[in-house]
Amino acid sequence: MVFRPPSKPKKRTSQLGSFPAPVAGWIKNRSLAIPQDGPQGAELLENWFPTATGATLRRGSSLHATLPDADDIVWSMFAYSSGGTEQLFAANASAIYDVTVAGPPTKVLGSQTGGDWSVVQFSTAGGVFLVGVNGVDPAFLYDGTTFSTTSIKFPSGSTLTTADLCCVWNYKQRLYFVEKESLNVWYLPADAIGGALKLLPLGGVMPRGGTLVFGETWSLDAGAQGGLSEQCIFVSSEGEVAVYQGLSPADTSSWSKVGLYRIGDPLGPKAWIRAGGDIIIATKIGMIPVSQAVQRDVAALSPAAVSYPIEEAWNEAVSIRTGNWACTLWPDGQMMVVAPAYTTEETPRCFVANARTGAWAPFTGWDARCLCVFQGGLYFGSAAGRVVQANVTGADQGVSYIGKYVPLFNDMGEPASLKIAEMARHTLRTGARMTEAVSCLFDFDTTLLNAPDAAIVTGLPVWDSGKWDVSLWSSPQDKLMQMRWYSVGGTGYALAPSLQVTSGATVPLDVEIIKSDVTYQVAQIVS
Repeated sequence: MVFRPPSKPKKRTSQLGSFPAPVAGWIKNRSLAIPQDGPQGAELLENWFPTATGATLRRGSSLHATLPDADDIVWSMFAYSSGGTEQLFAANASAIYDVTVAGPPTKVLGSQTGGDWSVVQFSTAGGVFLVGVNGVDPAFLYDGTTFSTTSIKFPSGSTLTTADLCCVWNYKQRLYFVEKESLNVWYLPADAIGGALKLLPLGGVMPRGGTLVFGETWSLDAGAQGGLSEQCIFVSSEGEVAVYQGLSPADTSSWSKVGLYRIGDPLGPKAWIRAGGDIIIATKIGMIPVSQAVQRDVAALSPAAVSYPIEEAWNEAVSIRTGNWACTLWPDGQMMVVAPAYTTEETPRCFVANARTGAWAPFTGWDARCLCVFQGGLYFGSAAGRVVQANVTGADQGVSYIGKYVPLFNDMGEPASLKIAEMARHTLRTGARMTEAVSCLFDFDTTLLNAPDAAIVTGLPVWDSGKWDVSLWSSPQDKLMQMRWYSVGGTGYALAPSLQVTSGATVPLDVEIIKSDVTYQVAQIVS
């Protein structure tokens, strides 16, 4: 008999797992257990904006103006631009106010009963005008100086008034209007801001019925003909899109129907954006480009949705947040912002996408009831009569907010092996040293530890606020690299190093996630 001494247990060695920056953004359309393929995504990316190179902590929001009826909601905002004149207007249920300049607003139109205006800027030989309708009040006309009622007239014998018009847009230098709670469209002569309306009935065109929600100009690739072909689209509450072309509905020789398509039920008259010549509509099945709707059956549209990466979160929001949504494209910030309908049961939240990369993230804390871009800035209307400028400063109207990041979980290529986490770090490029909360999460549990206190940021150079010849000249490249290792602990088969940063100063932190690392050991399997 040969005696063999017992073998010594193998010494465990630490291994390093790395997570690149979450350039793919927030991912909510895949099984958590599927190994990641392609750019790094995030299980949680709250209040971070994904870029082509990383993810940056969003900036805060600043109160721009408060309407006198402070208990009312700001239902709509719209801008006027002509020559050197630029103005911003906000409306609650009773009046319209000039809020161009920060501070107390000026009432420009009162005695209203509804504040959800549809407004179009329209240029003629006589000047540049705003024309607005809301379905309950007489339509208004603004000439750059004065708000007044329009000279729009319905045919003799009609009982309708301009208070029955709820949406307006411009197609080939002609104003079109939706008659509320109907499938009727009315239009004016070319280059006219008033005069006699003519009827375009669409009840026989849309077999699913419902009502018209909005209309807009849409450009379709003309193919072999070259360039873009301008079309007019009409969108119903039942998710049908009728596409027409031609100069005028009255001209039967040129006006014709291109087709009728399904897109899913739209989420409101302002739940769409223009992307180039295309129109992208927020529907119950996602953000659907009209260019895709003309090519696919409605049953196959979901994977073609711009919002497909966050499909699960989108569907959940649709089921909870009933009412009209709002969307806008903010070119200067390269952001597409979707504001779901407000609900008292849920935290205010916006879905935000990088307009260049298509990566998504949720922004919490922005109670946006309407959206508007003005002078290169993003504004939203909120409760309590507030007009707020977004993505400025380092706090939300003096209230701190938290950036939360959890990458997609990774089993490090060993799904059957238990990992013991040791240390974790996030490589951050930031404008100031700050406190971060770092932990390691396991097996798809995204429960986070307490967030850190807001960072105290002082002495940072901010453009247009520093004193000349006193403050240090700086540039966007003058940032610190923060790479602290933290002891984390914990065990699991799949892991993800989490990060929380709290912003609550007047100066934005401008933190950018570069990469994340975690060290771990693989537990020995005992048979």
